Amino acid sequence: MMENGVHPPSLKSLKKISACLVQPIHYLGCYENLPEGTFGERLKKARLYHGLTKEEAATKLGVDSKSITSWETDRVEPSNKHLSKVDLFLRINE
Repeated sequence: MMENGVHPPSLKSLKKISACLVQPIHYLGCYENLPEGTFGERLKKARLYHGLTKEEAATKLGVDSKSITSWETDRVEPSNKHLSKVDLFLRINE
């Protein structure tokens, strides 16, 4: 239960709450506290900060959602072909 702090809210729920409260998703999700030690952690933090599912991030970056999963778990790094888009995506303060 999200209300009792037992489970964090899903991204879908955060989007609805964000719209109702007119607050950004990154504020409601407290994503500033997420780790940033690896590329995958930075990518996941940026994705959540932007309020995107893996599928939405994949569409925005022009890749398959499986690529996002592989990148976020640090199993694979993006190819040179995708680095410029990923670099822009990681700039979460823009």
